[in-house]
Amino acid sequence: MTKEAQIADYIIRNALGTLTDSEKQELEQWTKASAANQQLFDQYSQADQLLSAFNERNARNKRITKQLEQFVQEQKGISHPARVHYIHRWKWVAAASVIFLLGIAIYFVVDDKKDPPFPSGSITAEQIQPGKEGAVLTLADGSQVSLDSVKNGVIAMQYGVTARVIDGSLVYEGSGNQVQYNTMSTPKGRQYQLTLPDGTKVWLNAASSVKYPTVFTGNERNVSISGEVYFEVAKKSSQPFRVAVDRKLTIDVLGTSFNVNAYPDETTLYTTLIDGAVRVTGSKAGNSQVLKPAQQAVLANGESISVNNNVDTDKVLAWKNGVFNFEGASLADVMKQIERWYDIEVVYEKGIPDIKFWGKITKDVPLSGMLIALEKTKVHFKMENNRTLVVLP
Repeated sequence: MTKEAQIADYIIRNALGTLTDSEKQELEQWTKASAANQQLFDQYSQADQLLSAFNERNARNKRITKQLEQFVQEQKGISHPARVHYIHRWKWVAAASVIFLLGIAIYFVVDDKKDPPFPSGSITAEQIQPGKEGAVLTLADGSQVSLDSVKNGVIAMQYGVTARVIDGSLVYEGSGNQVQYNTMSTPKGRQYQLTLPDGTKVWLNAASSVKYPTVFTGNERNVSISGEVYFEVAKKSSQPFRVAVDRKLTIDVLGTSFNVNAYPDETTLYTTLIDGAVRVTGSKAGNSQVLKPAQQAVLANGESISVNNNVDTDKVLAWKNGVFNFEGASLADVMKQIERWYDIEVVYEKGIPDIKFWGKITKDVPLSGMLIALEKTKVHFKMENNRTLVVLP
């Protein structure tokens, strides 16, 4: 976290009463360092006053009032602001645009005679909610089952194997006597978790899929994937685990955890090792790389594989943990993540601006909240045809 972002964090947490003594002292020193710092502190530290002013406008916008009250209520009950994150453009002064969720409230109470200044086309953006848990299970006979609203229950019986949803996650139980193939797929705006017949745990990001047998037989455990998938592979040395990635590479595993980012609309595939060891082999070039933890295999344009060292695994797994991590991300990368999570189409009016982003935002905000944060970085948008987001120059 940069010094500016840290001070922004301190200002919010000071207003919410969650700063430690040492953090209070550091914030006080920063505030006294200049008149500009004092002004920013005064402007963004009045959480209680903001809430009071916001409630006075309750009749004008009950929905927004409920959102703010819930946010402030949540923050007062925790020791650190786990849901408050910041996003700002490189070299942008973070303290001038520090507040994301709480900052939404600030914009809403600036002038009670005006509507909240949402980005262009924001009426549609307000209605677009973030993604959620859900998937489609395709059985061996081609029939499909939507898992969006299933929390518990038997989904299918397949030759001695039961596919059951337990607390919103699909689990395979039993020992089958005939191999059947199922496919779990997540459309845009969905992610899901399942446990394979061997006990391997699999998480699917939006617009992803995994194909697997209902029982593993033979000398290998073979699955195939597309999109972004995280594995925690059950150890079974007598039956190695193998992942085929969109006919572009294979990953050989004994027992480990790793993330694969291999969307069909991307020219580069990433395999990031979290724990254990894997061998990544390119299907076209045929070269292999054995990864150690925090290493990442990169396959660009189907050519030879290179390796990145000391990868930020927290950033790689942010999607799985309910966070957008935009540290060092380009505008194009940010928009692709938003496109998949909010199930929208992103187009650029005049090319893709060369902008880098820094910060994190929880994935549970509506599209309108995301656009407000992005517009603070001087990127502007308009909505067209309900679910098309146009990035303006």
